Amino acid sequence: MNQTKMMIISLAAVFLAISFSHAQAQGRGEDKPFGQRQHQMTAELGLTVQQQEKLEVNRKAQRQEFTRLMAAIREKQERLQNDLKDPQVTRAKLHALIAEIKYLQARLIDQRISGIFAVKEILTPEQFIKFQEMTEKSIKGRKGRFQDRHKSGIDRRCYKG
Repeated sequence: MNQTKMMIISLAAVFLAISFSHAQAQGRGEDKPFGQRQHQMTAELGLTVQQQEKLEVNRKAQRQEFTRLMAAIREKQERLQNDLKDPQVTRAKLHALIAEIKYLQARLIDQRISGIFAVKEILTPEQFIKFQEMTEKSIKGRKGRFQDRHKSGIDRRCYKG
C-alpha cells in the first residue's frame, strides 16, 4: 500500500512538472502554430496587406534557397566523412571538397543577410525595430527552454561524469 501511494505521488509530480513546463513554453509563444505566430506578428507590427504579401513571397524564397543550400552542404559533408574513413586519403585530395563546403556555408550566410535586408526594405524603420525586438525575444525564449532542460537534467545527451 505504501508503494502504491508513493507511485501515485510520483506520477502526480511528473504530470504537474510536464504541465508546468508546457505552460511556460506556451507563455513564450513557442508552441503556437506558425500561422498563429504570423497573425500575432502581423497585428503587433501593423502590417499592410501589401507588406504581408511581400513578406510571404520573401519567406518562401528564403526557405527554398535555405533548403537547397542545406541539402548541398549535407551531401558534401557526408562525402567528406566517407572520404575521411579511407586510410589512403590525404589533405590534398580533400582540398576541393573542403573548398566547396566552405563556399556553400558562405552562400548560406550571404543568403541570411540578403533576407534580413529584404525584410528591412519591406518594413518601415519602426516596424523593423519592433520586428527585431520580437525576434530577439523569441530566440531568448528558445535558449531559455534549452537551459531549463539542461539544468533539470532532462537533456540526457550531456555528459554526466
